[in-house]
Amino acid sequence: MDPYGWLFAHALHPAWERGLRGRPTLAYLRYLRETEWRPAAELENIQGRGLRRLLDHAYANVPFYRSRFERLGLTPADIGGPRELGRLPILGREEAREHVDARTATAGATVDIRKSTSGTMGRPLVFGYERDSEHWRQAMKMRGYGWAGYAPGVRSLHYWGAAPAPAVRTSASRFKALKVRADRRLRRETYIDCGRRGPDELRHVVDVIRRERPEIIVCYSQAGADLARFVNDNRLRAWGTIPVICGAERLLMADRAALEEAFGPAVFETYGSREVMLMASECSAHAGMHVSMETLVVEVVVREGGGERPARVGEMGEVVVTDLTNLAMPFIRYANGDLAVVGDAGRCPCGREIPRLGAIEGRVTETMIDATGARVNGLVFNVVIAHVAHAIRQFQVVQHRDRSVTLRLIPTGTFDREVEEVLRKTWLQYLPGTPVLLELVRELPTMASGKRQVVVVEAASPPQGAADGPLRDPHGVA
Repeated sequence: MDPYGWLFAHALHPAWERGLRGRPTLAYLRYLRETEWRPAAELENIQGRGLRRLLDHAYANVPFYRSRFERLGLTPADIGGPRELGRLPILGREEAREHVDARTATAGATVDIRKSTSGTMGRPLVFGYERDSEHWRQAMKMRGYGWAGYAPGVRSLHYWGAAPAPAVRTSASRFKALKVRADRRLRRETYIDCGRRGPDELRHVVDVIRRERPEIIVCYSQAGADLARFVNDNRLRAWGTIPVICGAERLLMADRAALEEAFGPAVFETYGSREVMLMASECSAHAGMHVSMETLVVEVVVREGGGERPARVGEMGEVVVTDLTNLAMPFIRYANGDLAVVGDAGRCPCGREIPRLGAIEGRVTETMIDATGARVNGLVFNVVIAHVAHAIRQFQVVQHRDRSVTLRLIPTGTFDREVEEVLRKTWLQYLPGTPVLLELVRELPTMASGKRQVVVVEAASPPQGAADGPLRDPHGVA
């Protein structure tokens, strides 16, 4: 690490976190860097203690879960540990959305942070958690990203989604924007919006890489793959190995191969969600993704015969997550709509005994095409609608064969011209020259399975890398 990087990591960042802000994040990180090397039995004990604390609290202080226990004739003492969580029912996304108030603790913890996400079904889910949970989330992210070489003060390029600009600029929003820019400059983080990925935009990213010389790249998986193919096709690589951390979408084998050709063999896949943040991350052995088991219970469940069972090694099932640090609005056995494959059992070649996930399914977002032929990330509308979730109950984006787009919305009573202006600016920015029709509807169409796609691209050709296996609907329909 260069002198500034060392100074930031060992002096400026600790002084800010511990001294000025009084956050325990770095203490939590030290703990996690020690526990990751413990034997599996000790890790299971840590996870079990966290689960006991959560269940006792939920039973005593969260009406939704107290009622759920009572209907089953159970108490927390009847759940002997993570392996017995299956005695409790799975919490679906719709159920979580409809019972926000009942899932909020009446005592013992307070919601300090509120967020919302559109998710795979396009129906906003509002959730919250306490400050201490945020500190654990950040510590776990730093540990997982650290396996790829990421650390505070390291020059990093974030080829990621960007939040929409507010429809009305205020002094508060301008101050916040200036604060964010200053913070990123101190951390040496360069952010580039990956929403539009035409030749001009991809060339700009290459120019930034050459100028800024990042020591690590953090990107949406498909955005990173598009960038890598652009570099490879045009023979633009002029750097050694740059580790790449991929997230937000499934990383296909062909995508990994393109990234390795463009940036070297240090490609790391991560898996997370807005509700609980980092759920699993790849280590240097590249033999699956280690689950964040000290702060989460991540189950992979197969539903069959009216019941459920844990998926076997190499088998695909639904991801069901329990957040051990969120007491304010708990997620207990929450099915987030993703599918995953259970990774190999036992000790990883890296020496860690933390359980692993294999491939993540259902994370490929449909990619749209603008009027110039440039690829546009389907997550663009997911991101923007998460910021106006109060005004939109559900949404769907359809790109037709002629490349025109229909944005269908089920509005709430707070939908107004200001919200419409936010949406209009989004499609003008990311889909220039593409006709976009805004439809306010009472109901959205569903597939034969009863599920609803957020992004539909009519007669779209398969994404590059589809030869690695069939792409699957996030809810189990191939």
